[in-house]
Amino acid sequence: MSNNNHIPPDFKEINVGGLFISHNGPLYATLRNKQFVMGMLIEQRHCNPHGICHGGMLSTFADMLLPYGAMYDLGMNRRFTPTISLQLDFLAPANLGSWIEGTCEPLRSTSNLLFVQGLIKHKDEILVRASGLFKWGNFVLSDDPLNPFGLEET
Repeated sequence: MSNNNHIPPDFKEINVGGLFISHNGPLYATLRNKQFVMGMLIEQRHCNPHGICHGGMLSTFADMLLPYGAMYDLGMNRRFTPTISLQLDFLAPANLGSWIEGTCEPLRSTSNLLFVQGLIKHKDEILVRASGLFKWGNFVLSDDPLNPFGLEET
C-alpha cells in the first residue's frame, strides 16, 4: 500500500489501465498551470533488488502518461489508446521512496494516430525521456469526457 503522507496534496489517484495498473500503481494526477501532471510514489514492489525502480514500471508509467497527458493538452475526450511504439531513454535512477512526476507534449494528432513525447522527473532531475506513437481507439465513457479524472487546476 502507498504511504499517502508522501503524496503531494494537489494530486488525486486516477483510475487508468484496468486491473494491471490497480495492481502495479497507484498513479496520481493533477493539473498544474493547465498541464496534466502524473505522479507516482516509488514503493518496494516497484523496485529491483537494489532499491531502484524497475525499468518496466517506468515504462508502464510512460505508457499511461503520454496519451492521457496529450488528451488533456489537446482538449480531447478520453479514448482507448493502444500503444504502437514506445521509446524510453533512462537517464537517472528513481530510488525507493522517490516521488516522480511526468509531463508530456503532443507533437501531432491525426484522425487515427497520436505522436507524443514526455519527461519523467524526480524533483528537477530528469529520469526518463519518452516518446510514443498511439492509435486513437474507441471513446471511454465518462461523466466529464474532457476531464475524465475530475482534476482541479492548482
